[in-house]
Formats: sequence, structure tokens, C-alpha cells
Amino acid sequence: MAAKGDEVDLESEYQPTFINVEGPRWEKFGYALIGGSTCIMLFQAIGFGPSWVWKEADDISTVLFTFELFVRIFEKGYLFCTEQEKNWNFFDSLVVAISIFSMAISAKAWLRVNHLPSLPKID
Repeated sequence: MAAKGDEVDLESEYQPTFINVEGPRWEKFGYALIGGSTCIMLFQAIGFGPSWVWKEADDISTVLFTFELFVRIFEKGYLFCTEQEKNWNFFDSLVVAISIFSMAISAKAWLRVNHLPSLPKID
């Protein structure tokens, strides 16, 4: 069931199963992810500290955003594509997909630079 303290509207189409992704806790989690990611991008842009730290932090934030997106998709089911927020859901999905693609390209480039064998090709 949903976490304690999260109010649930019994007349709403969305009924939480495990995590209330429309509740205040989930909203704060999302804002924390956005704020943390913004700080990471800012520190990368100004060259604060070693660049590898911010690259790793960026990869971690991508994984967390992916987790957040999958939880929302799992929780909402078909509503994810049909509710009033469907355009934001599509935008979130697009941003996460681009981030995962970028992370994969960076990993492949790192493998080439370090002369490591890449992952086997699937035919």
C-alpha cells in the first residue's frame, strides 16, 4: 500500500498500489532529483573539482531518474499515457531515454579509449 501520511483520493482514477506517485513524498523526491541534477550540471559547467566526479554523479542521477520513471509507469499503468499529465510524462520519458543513450555512448567511448573489448554484438 501507499506510504503513511500520503492522502489518497478514493474518487481518483489513480489508486496507489505500492508507492503513491502523486503524494507529497514522491513529489519532494522528484524535486530533490531535479535540484541535485541541476547542481551537478552547474558544477560540470564551471569546472569545479575533478570532472570524473561529476560524470559519475551524472550517471547516478540518470539511474535515479530512470528508477523514478519506471516506478511511475508501473504505478500508473495505462493512466501514464492517458492522464492529464501525459505530455509531461512523454517529456520525462524522452529526457530519460536521451540520458540513457548518452550514458551508453560515453561508456562505449570509454571502452575504446582504454582498449577494452566492447560488449558482444547481438545479431
